Amino acid sequence: MPRGWIASIRRQGRPIALLLIVQLLSGVVLFPQRSFFPIYLEEQLRYAAVLISAFVAMGRLLGMVASVIGGALCDGLGRKWTLVLGLMGFVFGGLMYVIRAPWAVALLWALSGLGLGFHALGGQSYLIDAAMPEHLGLLSALYHWGFTIGGALSSPGAGVVLDQRGFGTFGLALTAIALATLWGTAAFLPPNRPKARASALSGSLFGYGEIARRPTVLLLGLVRFLPTCYYGMASMLNPLLINRMAGSKTAVAMYTTSSLVTATLAQIAAGRAADRWGRRRPTLIAFGTLLTSAIGQAASATHLWSFYTFGVLGISAAWALSTLLPCLVADATTAEERGRVLGLLHLVWNVGMMVGPLIGGALLEVATGWPFVVAALLSLAAIAAALSFFRLLAPQMPVTSEVTGT
Repeated sequence: MPRGWIASIRRQGRPIALLLIVQLLSGVVLFPQRSFFPIYLEEQLRYAAVLISAFVAMGRLLGMVASVIGGALCDGLGRKWTLVLGLMGFVFGGLMYVIRAPWAVALLWALSGLGLGFHALGGQSYLIDAAMPEHLGLLSALYHWGFTIGGALSSPGAGVVLDQRGFGTFGLALTAIALATLWGTAAFLPPNRPKARASALSGSLFGYGEIARRPTVLLLGLVRFLPTCYYGMASMLNPLLINRMAGSKTAVAMYTTSSLVTATLAQIAAGRAADRWGRRRPTLIAFGTLLTSAIGQAASATHLWSFYTFGVLGISAAWALSTLLPCLVADATTAEERGRVLGLLHLVWNVGMMVGPLIGGALLEVATGWPFVVAALLSLAAIAAALSFFRLLAPQMPVTSEVTGT
């Protein structure tokens, strides 16, 4: 890591450094856990693609509940303990590979979806409150690096473990790492609460209706939802199709690793650009890249190489957009409402992660390229929503914001 980045982290203090470590360990657990789940359902439980899509969507239902509850918990209970609750879901996600009864797998997957919502809201709101505004883009990139680098580090080993030892050993390893991360976070991460915690606590369970009707939040919801449909679709279909074409778990692991390595570069570029030039330009570039990827996959979805080119490109663009989201939220919200705004956005994210795989699984039965045709159309709509969001936000922002991102 460059010295300037280390110095930036040091200036933020111990909470940011510990949060980044938690994210790294979370990525080590989460990416193999999620990447191989469709394959687990297909090979071990013998589910068809449409049933796999429905099974994955079930976990999103509790994720939607977690978005509403988690947003209120962030503004009331605090950022740290919402994050701790989320890490419990990662433990359940590892156990589902060990306990193979279909009903138990369904329950554990649902609980892991609930935990993923708490984790995302607790971590992102903790980051926004703890980071200096002029470094938020870079720190958001490093924060999301925890997932991408963690996944890149663990995915090759996960592929080897699965090919040689099977899903049982794989699940035990993930459970052990998740438990260690849960304990470390509860013991060492300092509490981080918004300055106006007292007022937030009294009103944290209310006010969603007023926030959701705000034009900037509505447009931000579209900016979050539309690319998430692509990401949810690609996250399910790409590993599944690679496994079908190549017949190798290692091939799936190499795709996951290459996409995450490329995503790390996209994340840091987006974060640095947001701090230097403002949020608008990198956001629109990321959406343009997503559109290019969707068109490319639609045209060449029957070729294995397309998943290692356009598929990797699309995943990287989606992660760049996730890096930029905390910056957009920080620009459009106040600390007292930030947890609930993030809760609404995570609700939208869960809907996108549910709708995307359902559309992808259904269209895959028609033709391999059709899911990505729909993804391209959604990307066009997302560009229009982003342009409207920045036009609406511009009068509220200081002049320096568009130049330096501060």
